[in-house]
Amino acid sequence: MLGLFKRGVTFEGMDCYADQTTHAFMEAGMSSQSEIPWAHQASYAKFTIYFGAVVIFIACLKNIWFRFYDNSYLKNAQTSTNPSLFKSFVSVIISYGRYIGYQPINAYLCKWLALPTSLGSLLFIIASTAYIACYCFIPHFWYRGCSGFGSPPLAIRAGVMATAMTPFVYVLSGKSNMITLLTGISYEKLNGFHQWAGVSTLVLSIVHCVPFMYQALAEGGTSFLAETFDSKYFWSGYPPFVLLVILCVGGNSWIRSRVYEWFLHIHWMCGIAYFATLVWHIDNALDMQRYMWGALAFWATQLIYRALVKTAFRPSALFLKPRPATLTKLPRGTFEVVVTNVADMKWNPGQHCFLRFAGSRVLDNHPFSISSIPCATNKDANELKFIIIPKRGLTGKLYEELNESITLKKKVFLDGPYGGTTRDPLAFNNISLISSGSGVTVCIPFLTYVTQHIAKSIENGTQFIPKDIHFVWIVRYEEHIDWFREEIEQAVSIAADHVTVDIYVSNRKESEHTQIHESSTDEKKIESNQDSKSINAEGINVFFTKPDVKEIVLGSEKYLRRKSMFVSSGSDSMRRSVGSGVSSLQTMVFNSDLDNRTYPIEEIYLHTEAFGW
Repeated sequence: MLGLFKRGVTFEGMDCYADQTTHAFMEAGMSSQSEIPWAHQASYAKFTIYFGAVVIFIACLKNIWFRFYDNSYLKNAQTSTNPSLFKSFVSVIISYGRYIGYQPINAYLCKWLALPTSLGSLLFIIASTAYIACYCFIPHFWYRGCSGFGSPPLAIRAGVMATAMTPFVYVLSGKSNMITLLTGISYEKLNGFHQWAGVSTLVLSIVHCVPFMYQALAEGGTSFLAETFDSKYFWSGYPPFVLLVILCVGGNSWIRSRVYEWFLHIHWMCGIAYFATLVWHIDNALDMQRYMWGALAFWATQLIYRALVKTAFRPSALFLKPRPATLTKLPRGTFEVVVTNVADMKWNPGQHCFLRFAGSRVLDNHPFSISSIPCATNKDANELKFIIIPKRGLTGKLYEELNESITLKKKVFLDGPYGGTTRDPLAFNNISLISSGSGVTVCIPFLTYVTQHIAKSIENGTQFIPKDIHFVWIVRYEEHIDWFREEIEQAVSIAADHVTVDIYVSNRKESEHTQIHESSTDEKKIESNQDSKSINAEGINVFFTKPDVKEIVLGSEKYLRRKSMFVSSGSDSMRRSVGSGVSSLQTMVFNSDLDNRTYPIEEIYLHTEAFGW
């Protein structure tokens, strides 16, 4: 290896700087190129693409398997008592993966090191990073004997690998993208991998640049470095590098959470500029432009699909037209948004939409979970309901307007729906819905959807798989129960034998002298007092305490059946507790042969919803 900044490096008796025009130097250069051809470096880009393609293919197979598994269980659950040997084997393998993957990462490490929240995601990122690092750095040559023999192999290798990462960066950036379509993993869960791909590209870009600088300084000092960098290939690399730094640094969660609107618009503008300047920098070298055109094709396709299917550009009667929305102020610093005229839309429990309010803040676009489900009998009666806790920016401005009027009429552009899960909740015997605060907007649609299915099945005399639904909601103030009191009471009334509702009010001092009204046949009212620990009325329990969420999850062990589903949304600490608890429960799957149960535990699945930007 070259000595660090050693002026006057020699190779086989030749001075790498002074003897560049000699015949011997040229022959040595041709020999170096014959040993390590410059054109051969393009193969490193291919194997970067191959790695990503294999990962996506495996995730696609997993998605297909679960769709088949749920569909098969829906058809055969009433007649089949035990799964096949193959299904049992697959279930055990998956449960081992979930046992590791569902484990949460320490919150402080996630915050300060920008790590993913689950161990599974972290291990995947570590494995992917190790592959890229090993393939880039070992066991291949880093430098040629002299810079005059050609570009350092390490620099070219890192550059083409960075270019090959570009399609993944742009595909993963889309709300509607090909990877989501194939794998069933929603874009917000892929966002962490989008950030990882961007940072990996930045690191590879630095590795691409450093060998040129290092070798030039070592052979001829700063004057030779200036000569080396005085070419189109070098100064055209500055703009995409600077833009990539802005994209990666600006994408940090600390920055996004504080200046989201600024981040959003700067991010997409820098993304377009980065693509254009990178094409300029590549200048058809090693046919690397093929990866850029591939990235552009995927990027443009998903943008067009999103515009025509998910937004106001959808070809329909509401083309480029906003929808009517009613904003209503609720107790304790919250408000509700109800959007009507949505008969043309379809959505599933757990999904969300981006709302863009017409007027002075039309550029602001924020995600909110849909807390309602489509009406099965009358599409014209459909409405999208959102519960919003105002913060800075758009939601804070809207709440200020509500301070002057309890109800406001607005016009809103919808973008969505997105998110949710590809798993069918009706194919699970047990469903546990655990949420805190406004995270309940994710769980309420699942409660409504499943209980309506149960009620319809009972009415028609048909069989149904979900037998136990446990709804757990942690609120700060008792008044928050009114957000979804009607939906909860209705769910309990139509499927009383199959639903248990536990609501925990953590701020007791603020809630001691309020009343809780529970629907029942005699329209009774139950008043809480300072000494009461819980209230039970028609299957609804209200506890004035802050619960141990993990204990709630682990306590469900005795109720689990063949297939169980957990849905979690809310604070980071609550979701970590649920993840840890469900991870521990996986032992019931791979140790099911040790239990004295009349039926095996086949699956314990966890679905979480959270927005980290």
